[in-house]
Amino acid sequence: NGDGTSSYGGIIGVRSKFAAGLGVLAGAIDAASGHDTFAEYDAADLIKIIGAIPKYAEGNARWYGHRTAWANTFLRLVAAAGGNAIMDIQAGGKPQAGYLGYPFETDQTLPSALTDLSDTAVLLFGDLDAAVTMGERRGITIDVTRDRYWELRQIGIMGWERIDINVHDIGDATNAGPLVALMAE
Repeated sequence: NGDGTSSYGGIIGVRSKFAAGLGVLAGAIDAASGHDTFAEYDAADLIKIIGAIPKYAEGNARWYGHRTAWANTFLRLVAAAGGNAIMDIQAGGKPQAGYLGYPFETDQTLPSALTDLSDTAVLLFGDLDAAVTMGERRGITIDVTRDRYWELRQIGIMGWERIDINVHDIGDATNAGPLVALMAE
């Protein structure tokens, strides 16, 4: 979700990159016309984004979405699919089981509103490891003070670490990268 401001430590996140590339990035896949809520996305929308990632990203591909997306899109489609036995329904829909052979990772920072999400990256699909790199700018540092809390017979411990995240490959105008987004239409 990082937008490059100081609130996000200067980090520009995946969703911000897709929003900035709306209409330009090949990996920003529009849902069908009028599909702008989790209750409206259908199997055709989901299959469309599966087909957008390059072959090299398929082996580690997975879905990324809010738990609300899982329940209101994926579980809705599974429950409506023909051929479900009572045992399938009773087993419940765990996100780890995935959809269409790809696991689902819940991410509570992705959109969860059940209302119109037009022009928003609502679901991600692909190989996050191939598209994003997280690096340590400075290792973990721990400081201890025995002076500050002396009167309370306590010590103070402070730890910090500096990291950076680089979204380096979500494709360009012609080719989708290893991570694609379903954009609410």
